[in-house]
Amino acid sequence: MDEKLKENILAGRSFVDEYRGEHTKLYDRGWHKGIPEEHTPLLNSLKNKLNAKSFDSIEDFFAASDELNAIELGFNSFEDFNSRASDEDQEALDRMWH
Repeated sequence: MDEKLKENILAGRSFVDEYRGEHTKLYDRGWHKGIPEEHTPLLNSLKNKLNAKSFDSIEDFFAASDELNAIELGFNSFEDFNSRASDEDQEALDRMWH
């Protein structure tokens, strides 16, 4: 995997973690009328940050992140992981960032 892509994925993971934290805070107060209006800027900010790291969408980012996870587990790609992974490999993947 290209080193620049790996750096972008790692940065993207920090953006997603930040978004998840803000999202949790938003719902900590319980449902209220303003949640949709408050959530949209959070989501748009995440999309913009990922786009700045060359990801066309949130789905594009997660696909790249899955690919990195598979490579870190010793596979050639996520497709390779899906075709050859054992139950132990799947358990290892489940413990990784997603």
